[in-house]
Amino acid sequence: MMTQIESYSKIAKELKKDYPKLSDFELLSLAIQIERNQLIENGLSISRLDKHPPSLEAIAIALGYTNDQIKETITDVLRERE
Repeated sequence: MMTQIESYSKIAKELKKDYPKLSDFELLSLAIQIERNQLIENGLSISRLDKHPPSLEAIAIALGYTNDQIKETITDVLRERE
């Protein structure tokens, strides 16, 4: 699920409104972490809803990996399909 990536300056301004007692360093640090998390969320196609599996999980499901095969790895599943 693609989420909008806000700039760290916009995030910092919003945080300043909600948390006026935070220092500029703390605000900037949190804003950068939030922006980084948004980038990672988009890069890994992580869904905030449980009904849509993340990309890596969807790939594993497509390869035949299920919960009852916990003792096996994706590599084992791929070897069996050869």
